[in-house]
Amino acid sequence: MADCQLGCYATFSGMTAADVADFAERDMMVEIAPKVTGFAWDASRYETAIDMANRLHPDFVVLGGDMVDDPDDDDQFLEVQRITASLESPMHWVAGNHDVATDGNVPTAASVAKYRARFGADHYAFQHRGATLIVVDTVVWANADEVPDEWHAQLAFLESELAAADQRGGPIVVFGHHPLFTRDPYEPDDYWNVPLARRQVVLDLMDRHGASTFFCGHWHRNGGGRHRGVDVVVTGPVGYPLGIDPSGFRVVDVGPDGVTHHYVALNLSE
Repeated sequence: MADCQLGCYATFSGMTAADVADFAERDMMVEIAPKVTGFAWDASRYETAIDMANRLHPDFVVLGGDMVDDPDDDDQFLEVQRITASLESPMHWVAGNHDVATDGNVPTAASVAKYRARFGADHYAFQHRGATLIVVDTVVWANADEVPDEWHAQLAFLESELAAADQRGGPIVVFGHHPLFTRDPYEPDDYWNVPLARRQVVLDLMDRHGASTFFCGHWHRNGGGRHRGVDVVVTGPVGYPLGIDPSGFRVVDVGPDGVTHHYVALNLSE
């Protein structure tokens, strides 16, 4: 899952036709809707996603960032926790820009510390049924100006974990929030992707150590592509879509022969 982002719908509500046109120029599809406050719209979709996950009985769920829209809104965080408590499988959190950057973009030492106090580590690895799963904080990859040491520490962590996983054998999957790229491995830097200089470093590391897949969100639609041996899979949002893909999540199967996955739209008719 990615981008349940409680509070996002309210942020995009109340738009004028001129606002919609402005967002379209920035490759974001938004709809005209009456102005609302709160997070009931987003929470309802997250509840639906959790209910659907419980019917699938996955080994675990990864929520790929942007759990909240405003990291300073305690009510949004508490509602995420309340809904997540009904999940019958373990949850693994991934840091999103709306979770770990006070301005929704640039993380600081204080904002990173606040995220860790709420959700736990922002980069970590675990093993499950012979596979290695690595979680990274792409927020500091995308905007490390205020936290340069975090980028260097994470890069060393990623290289170490990939090398150890390569030595052990078995599938290697990495989870982040920002796409390494949304459509093309050499696309120019923008708000939606990891800057090319760091993107290339990460892609080369993953390819060198046999990591097959990088799962991410942030773009609020499906996307991605392949670079050498690495598939970048951008997953649409549980919450507010900004493209043609509906709200949903991705079902992933990891086995000795590789990684398969498909996108599932939320069942909003029930």
